[in-house]
Amino acid sequence: MDTRTMALLLLAMPTIARAETLPPDAPTGWERAVVAAVIIGESGGHGRKGMAAVYEVIHRRATKGGTSCHAQVVKRKQFSVLNNTTPKRLVQQMSRHREYKWVHDNLLKFVPLTSHTGTNPYNRCTHYHAASITPYWAKGKTPYATFGGHKWYNNIR
Repeated sequence: MDTRTMALLLLAMPTIARAETLPPDAPTGWERAVVAAVIIGESGGHGRKGMAAVYEVIHRRATKGGTSCHAQVVKRKQFSVLNNTTPKRLVQQMSRHREYKWVHDNLLKFVPLTSHTGTNPYNRCTHYHAASITPYWAKGKTPYATFGGHKWYNNIR
């Protein structure tokens, strides 16, 4: 191996090691599969920005609730995709989606709030809903943003 190749490998090693190490509060195992399925079910048709924003909401709710377990906040009546199914069936169904692998293997490696740089304002949102409806909790509230078929809120208490 020549000197240049060796130098490039040595420079890349910390990046490679970091890529395989998850942050301490990133979802793992079954929790990761359920969270990925909820993200796909809620916004799988709204692009990666929409899916990342749903993850931001899940992570924000977990953080505000004092837990690092994201699966504790993805439950029926909080995420409508779970209202008429079980987490197991949702994972089975959503794992076939074309973006499931990206969400599971890439998006969920990152913990948005602990790595916030100020470039993604949606990590402050705790609620969202389909733009075609207005749930009771959103009446009289001004959305922070509207995109990906959803309205996003950071002012719900």
